[in-house]
Amino acid sequence: MTIVKYENILEVAKVEIEKPKTTSMNKYYKKLIELEGGNEVEWDISHRGGNYGVRAKTALELVGWLGEYDHYLPRNFGAYVNYLGGGLRGSICKSDFNKDTPTKYAKELNKLADACARRYKEIEDSAGLNSETDQDGETNWEAMGTAMNRQAGVESAY
Repeated sequence: MTIVKYENILEVAKVEIEKPKTTSMNKYYKKLIELEGGNEVEWDISHRGGNYGVRAKTALELVGWLGEYDHYLPRNFGAYVNYLGGGLRGSICKSDFNKDTPTKYAKELNKLADACARRYKEIEDSAGLNSETDQDGETNWEAMGTAMNRQAGVESAY
């Protein structure tokens, strides 16, 4: 994740998900877009955080793992944001997996999680959640606070 810093604290700092550097992340991003059309991606993204991802079985199929998966991944695999309270959201976090996951698949799962985080951020942006101003043209203080939390790496209030 790249963090863009601003000299003027009143200007909203923006957190940008890096553009895909690898073909496989790009492959996963494109596949996620396709799966969205088939209602196979689950997401709930709002001013109070949310999640974006696919079922564990789908995630493992995407990375080419056709074996047993029950204990390797959470039920849904992707990206999520915790609500911190007071209109503030935390950093975009990526799903983790069991430490015993074979390296070959762990690397691919990380790329899939990166693609999910990138898509999460795009949906936030398209909904205006990170806009400098709100619908009334006033300063969007929640977006500013969220950007500062993300710059500091805050993930959760607990």
